[in-house]
Amino acid sequence: MEVELRHLRILCDVADTGSISRAAAGIGSSQPALTASVQRIERVFGGKLFVRSRSGVVPTEFGECVLARARAVLTAAETMHRDAARWLVNGAERPIALGGIGSSLVVELADRIARPEHVPTVSVRTEFSPIRLLELLSAGQFDAAVVSDYPGHELPPASGVLRRPLGMQPVFVALAADHPAAVATEIDLSALAGERWVLGPSDGAGWPESFEDACGRAGFRPRVAHRSTELQALHRLIAAGRAISPCRVTFPTTPEIAIRPLSGDPLWMRYLIAWRTDGVFGREPEALLAAAGDAYRCDTAASPAYRDWRAARGDLVLG
Repeated sequence: MEVELRHLRILCDVADTGSISRAAAGIGSSQPALTASVQRIERVFGGKLFVRSRSGVVPTEFGECVLARARAVLTAAETMHRDAARWLVNGAERPIALGGIGSSLVVELADRIARPEHVPTVSVRTEFSPIRLLELLSAGQFDAAVVSDYPGHELPPASGVLRRPLGMQPVFVALAADHPAAVATEIDLSALAGERWVLGPSDGAGWPESFEDACGRAGFRPRVAHRSTELQALHRLIAAGRAISPCRVTFPTTPEIAIRPLSGDPLWMRYLIAWRTDGVFGREPEALLAAAGDAYRCDTAASPAYRDWRAARGDLVLG
């Protein structure tokens, strides 16, 4: 038998858990099968790697020597796989795969990642559902992704994925510029109880459920007249006065559409940047985090409605 990487992982799992049974449970094996595997590995190395203790097993002095080198080999193998993943079969460098919800933030981030001092090209793909983005990220389809969630509807963890919040934002409302409520600088959500709304389908991560919860706290259930995720359709419905819609602070405006904050900020959303732990940003995410922070600030600063909202609230702003 030749020693393979999986054998080294077994030794490290046993050492880290201090128990054959716990290590077996962690890798989905049985205790007798793992014990036999450890004994075969010991025969290959030519000595005892573990001895029994009162609490389980501990490495021998020889075992400590082997384990130190096993960990170094596994680390080198992970680095090799991570670096190799940056390249295509023909030797060309693979574009960074960036996912995001359908907002301008993911484009801002792509522009920063694609600068010469980072990587040459970035491939962008948007999805409506943050849950779907995390699934694709976990499956290796993306290197990083911009996602969002809502208070009380926080995103679940995803295997092999780390994430960091970028900021919290209020949810605004978009309505026709000639709508009677548009004359106000802020609109009370309860005053919109009789309106016709256009909403998207459930994204599996709390939208539009969090909006419906906010309406319930304001004393009404929204009358949903239309369902759409397509920006052009949303704009036409809102500009024509056929519906109003909750929106991000960066929702694109036109002369026919007004964007207004909701009084008391009854609804918030959070942006996060997520990345694969074994991907190109896994061990050194600092450049990604810096680019994501810059992109977030630039993206929100481009919204006049958000600038006015921040100016009115001063130190109360959370994101």
